[in-house]
Amino acid sequence: MSEHRSPWQSAGAALAGSAVEPLDHDLTTDVCVIGAGMAGLLCALELVERGRSVIVLEREGVAAGDTGLTTAHLTALLDTRYHELARMHGAGPTRSIATSHLRAIAHLERIANAYGIDCNFRRVSGFLCAATAEQAEALREEQEAASAAGIKCDLVRRAPLPISEGPALHVPHQADFEPLAFIAGVVRALNLEGVRIYAPVTVKSFDSSSASEQIALVTSEGHSIRANHVIVATGSPINDTAVIHTKQAAYRTYGITAAIPELIPALGWDMEDPYHYVRTAIDAATQRPVLIVGGEDHRVGQGSHNEQRFEHLESWMRARFPDAGEIVSQWSGQVFETSDGLAFIGRNPGQERVFVVTGESGNGMTYSALSAPLIADLIEGIESPYQKLYDPARKPASLAAIGRFVRENLNTAEQYTDWLGPADASRVEDIARGQGAVLRRGLRRVAVYVDDVGLAHEVSATCPHLGGVVAWNSVEKSWDCPCHGSRFDCYGKVLEGPAVSDLQPVKGSPETVNQASAPSQK
Repeated sequence: MSEHRSPWQSAGAALAGSAVEPLDHDLTTDVCVIGAGMAGLLCALELVERGRSVIVLEREGVAAGDTGLTTAHLTALLDTRYHELARMHGAGPTRSIATSHLRAIAHLERIANAYGIDCNFRRVSGFLCAATAEQAEALREEQEAASAAGIKCDLVRRAPLPISEGPALHVPHQADFEPLAFIAGVVRALNLEGVRIYAPVTVKSFDSSSASEQIALVTSEGHSIRANHVIVATGSPINDTAVIHTKQAAYRTYGITAAIPELIPALGWDMEDPYHYVRTAIDAATQRPVLIVGGEDHRVGQGSHNEQRFEHLESWMRARFPDAGEIVSQWSGQVFETSDGLAFIGRNPGQERVFVVTGESGNGMTYSALSAPLIADLIEGIESPYQKLYDPARKPASLAAIGRFVRENLNTAEQYTDWLGPADASRVEDIARGQGAVLRRGLRRVAVYVDDVGLAHEVSATCPHLGGVVAWNSVEKSWDCPCHGSRFDCYGKVLEGPAVSDLQPVKGSPETVNQASAPSQK
């Protein structure tokens, strides 16, 4: 039976608790970074290289979030195609988009070389593969648009990866690496520079209006941090209630690995909707080559039969890679898709000295890399060529971006009708052990998880962010909010923002399920 983990996470288990210390006192610093994933740690490293005093706060542990769940494609061929970007943003900005991601790959390579990080960084070619005549025509359009943006690419009759039998867009000099091995090297560099990483720490409030012009942060444990600048690198911003969240939508994405005889030095993508992507790597647990296949994305909290996503990935893989062996691992992660296809990196709207990194639209590794020099420039008052491009205050400007903005927000609004819909189950006894369901108790919605021994754990089903009704995620054993992507573990503890507090316990709830009548988990 395959393990539930990414190919990097056996290495990450030790990393998550390493190089961190508890925060048991108040602090004052120049720059406070919230989030010890790829974006936060790269920002910290860039700033300390520039002579700034930096601390990092993290709710769980180093790389404990979606950094450890990425498939780590390092490419300037973005999920939003260049012909779409050109229509939305114009020719000049699209060239800047391409340049920024090419520089991001080089930035990661520089760090790996400068600090001697053994993370299997390698330059490889990428291949966008067409399977139909319609896709082949779109491929020719993309080749013209990507070339105009400054991406070196050419059309080839077949890709070396057996993704399809049609033509492919070949993009040379892309890259891949092992993200947690890379993060471990970054943490070592930060330690040598005296940067302290505090965990577990949950920031529950921001105040950027103090007379001292410092930003005051308060943790859930009651400690305070005063900083001249704050960088929120938490995936989804925890300091913003609604503005950013109306311009991006949270999606779950799935991955599997399968044993293969040897590594294939290439990245590959198909052109389906939802699309699939592949690469190879050395599995951290087995130290053997594996094929990584990802895709099957859907809005958070809105998917059904999520276990079947893995079956679909395996079926897609078996049809194209018949020599692949047994499934080694499977997992899911979270990405944030923006209305106009670009991340939000820079000053948070209305907060001059608070900066955010979010909306990375499936290209989190390169966006994390380009965010470090961009935000460092903003803090130091240096004009960046990319600050307007990725400005978090921007609004959807093209018809395509406005259309997607409207569709995603109508989708979000529709989720609030869950308050009026039927419950998942009529009573606790109907919930299988190891599973959860939302029940109705009068006007209240109650999220009930029944553990493996039949004990029922009940919390409010109301997301503390903006009041959505959470849904049970059977793959991750979590409660997920379908409105803005907040996630909570099976007992209601917050896992992922924008929520910063747990689901509230239900007073007077029953403690156990009748174990004789409780159905067994299949």
